[in-house]
Amino acid sequence: MIIMGLEDEYKLALEHVRKVQWRSTHDTSKTFETNIRYLGGLLSAYDLRPDSTILNKAKELANKVILPAYLTLNGVPSAYVNVNTGFPAVEDNIIVLAEFGSLQLELVRLSQITGDDKYATISNKVIEKVSKVPSKYPGLYPILWNFDTFTPSIKDDYLTISGGGDSYYEYLLKTHILMNGNETLQIDMWKTAVDSMQKYLRSETSRGMVFLAETQNSTRILSTGELICFLPGNILLGARYLNEPRYEDFATELMESCYGAWTATATQLAPEAWGWVDKSQSIESFPETIQTAMATTGLIIENPGYDLRPETAESLFYFYRLTGNSTYQDMAWNMFQAIEKYCKTPSGYTSVSNVTTFDSERDDFQE
Repeated sequence: MIIMGLEDEYKLALEHVRKVQWRSTHDTSKTFETNIRYLGGLLSAYDLRPDSTILNKAKELANKVILPAYLTLNGVPSAYVNVNTGFPAVEDNIIVLAEFGSLQLELVRLSQITGDDKYATISNKVIEKVSKVPSKYPGLYPILWNFDTFTPSIKDDYLTISGGGDSYYEYLLKTHILMNGNETLQIDMWKTAVDSMQKYLRSETSRGMVFLAETQNSTRILSTGELICFLPGNILLGARYLNEPRYEDFATELMESCYGAWTATATQLAPEAWGWVDKSQSIESFPETIQTAMATTGLIIENPGYDLRPETAESLFYFYRLTGNSTYQDMAWNMFQAIEKYCKTPSGYTSVSNVTTFDSERDDFQE
């Protein structure tokens, strides 16, 4: 609202924030979602226009709802908090990498604003614990972890940089930058992770598209989706910050390929998930349907829905801001036009079920 100049609406929202009672619910609070959406939103609003109401509510939220998640035997945040009792609500012994590993950015910022280091300290300690856990691929971890032992799950070692892993890697770089470089651990962890992405996960098609594979049981899975497309922007940010051209080349090929997933469909909307055939593989050994897909679009659509994902647009924003190349603006505009055409309704925007057809059913749903 502040960015768009909606002053009347902002005043109404500010009054609403003033009246919010964080504990007026019988439901548990999901720590990750509460942190990135509520606390992150409040801090962003405060940075745009400092206001004591917003800051007080941010501190209240952190103290009453988020910090209680850390009241565990090993200091690892619980996925859920009982907001009435103010204690963790451990509902499962399995926790998710992107959830426990994506809290420090907001909490570090809260420490910077308030001058109280407790928020940064408690969240950064978890990343220190992660750094001591060995991994098969340096810096890369399966997304499911055992809460009690704080080790990756043995039963399910599925590893992806997409959903479940994504923001863990994103936050390592951004936290280092937010702290003005006054830490070395998280930036080193980020560089190690990106190096491993290039070495172990990078896969190229015969048409030059580059995607990151997933792994499970020591097997590479050539599958990905729109959720991972935050990564080109994140890597470019790191490349420019560190002055590392090799990272910039990697970011650029991922950016072009993510955008390619949009232009590969009839609607120019990206599918939720897709696979591909690596150029080292014999295309003739695959079924004719796969051969045709690779020859015509360069990818194999696994989930044809579009759930209003913003990740490619996010990366294009970074690319335009950091390079000044208007080509990235044009790409974003093309995406915007496709969303307007196929997702807009009289009452908002909806996901669509099939991006490969012009008359796709609208789902009447927002993710």
